[in-house]
Amino acid sequence: MRKLVFLLALFVFTLPAAAQDAAIRITWPPPVYDVAGTVDVRGTVNPLDLQAYFLEVSAYDQESAQWIPVTLPKIAPVTDGVLDQWLTTLVPDGVYQLRLHVQLRSSQSQFAVVGPIRVANLLERPAGEAAPQAVPQPAVTEQPVASAPELVPRPNPVNDLPIPLGGQVTYFTAETAALMRNTGMIWVKWQIPFLLTDSNLINVARDRINWSHEAGFNVLLSITGEVGELAAEGDAYYPLYAAFLGEIAAMGPDAIEVWNEMNLDREWPQGEIDPRAYAEMLRQSHTAIKASDPQVKVIAGALAPTGAEGAFGLARVWNDDRYYQGMASAGVAQYADCIGVHYNEGIIPPQQQGGDPRQPDYPTRYLPLMIQRASFPFREQNMPLCFTELGYLSPEGYGPLPGGFAWAANTSVAEQAEWLRDAINVAAQMSSARVEMMIIFNVDFDRYDQEDPQAGFAIIRPDGTCPACDQIATLRGGRG
Repeated sequence: MRKLVFLLALFVFTLPAAAQDAAIRITWPPPVYDVAGTVDVRGTVNPLDLQAYFLEVSAYDQESAQWIPVTLPKIAPVTDGVLDQWLTTLVPDGVYQLRLHVQLRSSQSQFAVVGPIRVANLLERPAGEAAPQAVPQPAVTEQPVASAPELVPRPNPVNDLPIPLGGQVTYFTAETAALMRNTGMIWVKWQIPFLLTDSNLINVARDRINWSHEAGFNVLLSITGEVGELAAEGDAYYPLYAAFLGEIAAMGPDAIEVWNEMNLDREWPQGEIDPRAYAEMLRQSHTAIKASDPQVKVIAGALAPTGAEGAFGLARVWNDDRYYQGMASAGVAQYADCIGVHYNEGIIPPQQQGGDPRQPDYPTRYLPLMIQRASFPFREQNMPLCFTELGYLSPEGYGPLPGGFAWAANTSVAEQAEWLRDAINVAAQMSSARVEMMIIFNVDFDRYDQEDPQAGFAIIRPDGTCPACDQIATLRGGRG
């Protein structure tokens, strides 16, 4: 009964926020309702400039919600109908809020939220406790735990580009997947967080593996954790992280990238940046992944291209060339199938090895030099490179860039498209290095604000066109 009183109190507390835009709203399930199994979520999504929508859930928290997608994006408007199905067994029983996340073609997002909603797949009511008559309740006394969704077998896409290509996605609608296929991409990349306090993330990973394989793509999951948790746990963090990667590997992804940009203090605890520490994390992760599925490609986390250690000190940043050399000395080649690389600050054609107007002698500005920079420490092991992020930033169609990204102010969408096409050829023709994969950063991101203009890197532009797709497709079958 105390749970019921708690839910009713939450309902009263949330009444002022219950109003929803008539064009974007959830009508079922209502607040203060028990749900179980697969639920038809009903409502309306019909704004004037709809691009896509999907459903998310979060624990019921008025102050700090962490939203997790529970459906794939859809693009067709709905008026007073079924928006999608929510498989509630993917989250533990508890009190949640359900959110309709609507993306507009203007790059803005709108939301409709309903809560509290109790997921009650294992609900047992004490004798004498009944649901209130004013709130509909399903006649449930106990339901068995539903089995996890079946895993979709790995596809076998055929590559016909000079290098196997993919893209990092956020929404991955059917239209996005078709564009990627027509471009010649065979990989899709997702970023998945690891949080010690969130057991549902394994289900998030399963969904993305299945969605990718259903669409015919190989899937790369880039998995990083929270710096504060790593700092707090120290060496004890590594086996926890490795076990999570082992669980994910058992679900059949094609590749896993172990961490990300660990040469910066925003990704690794300040004062503890050290390639030897990362090598130990990678060793344990490699063991766990290969024990679950030897076919999963293990990619050593890509570094942030930088030469800033002189300005900020080694407690906060290591230059990528120093860190790559440290990785090689620590034996990273034994624990990886590929060395991850990032390149995302170019403002000149990728063939050039000089002439950048910012700092002509700064090697991270140039794609050929970045390839040499990452591959040289591993030359004796002949380790291949995997570009897990490669992109060119263009503000065209969005407006001025924030100050920290003003270096890309003059890059046009046409240049972005041509440079991505040429970067594939440059990497394929490098005689001193072997590039096994390139992931374009990014395909369909929509964030563009004064902190992070990620949408400016996106190859699907605000008007829905993809000039880079057209340019890259000319390389298919050796036609470029």
